[in-house]
Amino acid sequence: MAQRHRRLTDLLLTHPSSPLLFVLALLVLVLAILLSGTANSLVRARPHADGGGTIDVNETVQGELQPGETDVWTFWGQADQRLSLAVEKSPPDADSVLDPYLTLVDPDGEIVGEDDNSGVQRDAALLGIRLTRDGLYAARVSSVGESRGSYTLSLAENFLPGECEAIQGTIITREWYSPIANESLAYRVYLPPCYAETPRRYPYIVLMHGSTSSDTHWDNLGVDEAVTTGVALNRLPPVAIVMPYGGEIANLNIFYRDGSYEYVILNEVMPAVEEDFCLQTSGSGRAIGGISRGGFWAYEIGLRHPEQFTAIGGHSPVFDLYHAPETHNPLNLIENIEWADDYPRLYIDRGRDDYWQVNIDLMAPRLAANDIPATIVIRETGTHEDGYWAAHLHEYLAFYTADWTGGLATYPLCDITGRGLAPEDSEPVAE
Repeated sequence: MAQRHRRLTDLLLTHPSSPLLFVLALLVLVLAILLSGTANSLVRARPHADGGGTIDVNETVQGELQPGETDVWTFWGQADQRLSLAVEKSPPDADSVLDPYLTLVDPDGEIVGEDDNSGVQRDAALLGIRLTRDGLYAARVSSVGESRGSYTLSLAENFLPGECEAIQGTIITREWYSPIANESLAYRVYLPPCYAETPRRYPYIVLMHGSTSSDTHWDNLGVDEAVTTGVALNRLPPVAIVMPYGGEIANLNIFYRDGSYEYVILNEVMPAVEEDFCLQTSGSGRAIGGISRGGFWAYEIGLRHPEQFTAIGGHSPVFDLYHAPETHNPLNLIENIEWADDYPRLYIDRGRDDYWQVNIDLMAPRLAANDIPATIVIRETGTHEDGYWAAHLHEYLAFYTADWTGGLATYPLCDITGRGLAPEDSEPVAE
């Protein structure tokens, strides 16, 4: 805080001929001093009467907007500094009516960048913005149309490895004929920014879709935008995501060896992505999760092979007492498993009005009876639909990646030629 006060004082002394800039800097300096007692808080809330305030790099602040209002948050930036900003609804419920608009203005009053809906759920984000000069910058947060509500504004500095300039990841699609499923299947792989420039094996999450969807399900929800924003804001480590298409076999209650979707994932998808791409090859570098029917498969696979994963997640998972034998039904597996300390972390969530809630809720007492730790979340809003799952992508990703916080330097080295990328794979995810 003292450093920021000094910079603002320098601004007052070096620009005395600009009355408007002088008054603005003076007001910001006074406000910064008044708020210095709360500088160590991770999230600072201020009454809307302030119309914004100051924000530090690597800080999150809160605000609230009515239709037609704009909050202005100022910060000191330096030339060649690379920053990311994101405005997110708070709380991130699917029925939130705030549609935020973000504008970044430089010390001369020129617009550096602006955004409306590039984030998840109509949130706004400006990622990897490189500043051109020292001075006082302003982030303007506005409500679009008649929208209103609370929000958070996050500001983070980006440090990219080597000569890499990418802030966006890459999505690649692969197809193959599955002898196990006896049908053509596919998967999508999200590779993080700077993947091609870093000879490291990345941890990855296998995310499976619902029964009426495909490998596009998680992509359409915005998981690529969510992970890109999370990494840019230094909330998440660099991570890859594998999104398989289940085809017909994922909707069949078939569980014999080498003839079920379990073995498509274990014997075809995972070996293929680990051989073709720089992805980690041990349980400590993998997580698995899914939505609805995909949540069932995540728990069926994860509980039968707990040594293969560090985390298992089910989002409105379709548990049922009768659609799988006891040897494969997660509701039975959890009662009979001898849980070890190094087994995966568990997560289950649903919305208040999920039509599958009676069956989902069968899992919690079984976990408790076997003394197995798990995170169970029943939210105050939400149904069994895409809007609910999209609203909580940031929370899902935070859960899956919680064991991978050591950073890129801790990832194993990779010697795959070209990192598994073909020339046509070089296009980044659209911003």
